[in-house]
Amino acid sequence: MRPEAVEFLVCPACSSDLELEVEEEEDGRVVRGSLRCTGCMASYPIAGGIPRLLSPGLFAGKWGSVYERTMAYYNAYVPIYDRAYHNPQVAYMRKVEDTYIKLTRPRGVVLDVGCGLGRQSLLLARLGCSVLAMDISVAMLLEARKRATSLGLEDRIDFVQASADALPVRPGAFDRAYSLFGAYNHAPAYRRGFRQLQEALRRKGTALISVLNRYQLTWWLETIWRRNKKWLRRRLSSPIEYITIKKKGLKRQRVWTKLFSAGELRSALESAGFNRIRIGSILIFMRLRYKYRPRLELVGPERLAAALEERLRWAPPFNMLGAYLLALAEKS
Repeated sequence: MRPEAVEFLVCPACSSDLELEVEEEEDGRVVRGSLRCTGCMASYPIAGGIPRLLSPGLFAGKWGSVYERTMAYYNAYVPIYDRAYHNPQVAYMRKVEDTYIKLTRPRGVVLDVGCGLGRQSLLLARLGCSVLAMDISVAMLLEARKRATSLGLEDRIDFVQASADALPVRPGAFDRAYSLFGAYNHAPAYRRGFRQLQEALRRKGTALISVLNRYQLTWWLETIWRRNKKWLRRRLSSPIEYITIKKKGLKRQRVWTKLFSAGELRSALESAGFNRIRIGSILIFMRLRYKYRPRLELVGPERLAAALEERLRWAPPFNMLGAYLLALAEKS
């Protein structure tokens, strides 16, 4: 990490300032050391150039196993991530995300929550931003940093291990905030996370967020057509599901997943202090896939579905029916 990144960080437990203690440096970046809280005196290690800012309190309560399993799930996902998402539907979704990232006119210092392998962080760095990229999975962060280094963008991005609902960031420090591809679906204290995201922004700052939708049209149509009563009862009775890695040669992993409705997402963002909230949808008429396909281009009916989606993305009721909900919000 760059030493100057400390000015944007605070203790995840008590929000006090952090003091940097350097044990090893390389090319002006801290490789090994610690961040010590000036308030509660907690100490957080820096290992492999990545600050590990996970509050001990995350693992002490009833949700501790959820956070541990989320880390294990995404650590295990790194070797198969690119292949699993190499398909036309995800490629289209990424194109939509990129479009709206650019429409937010990113500038200055930006926050990327749930950065994964760094796709959005790399785009933001290319656009000239200074990026603080966070993820709960250290394996994801190490791979993301490797990709940033290979592209010569390592001086524009600092990677930090943190949870989306316990953000160790200084209030009012960021011009833009992004959390795409469902980080808040795996955050039990998502309301706290949204509040911290809002507080992290400067006045007139914009946030762009996407989460998995409980009421995705294609899932409901397919499930009803298959007459899968078990799936229907489960989805109707609870917004909580478990996504599972089922891959030969990998240990089976499950991750706790909270699905949002459009109304619930809007309400949570309003409660966090956001205003000028717009809710849209991605993949309204196409089923989200997690399987490799050699091609990335939409063809035939898929192209027509995408063209129709572009017209209806923000229009009720279609803005509530995509595989992912997309929210644009502002801090006044």
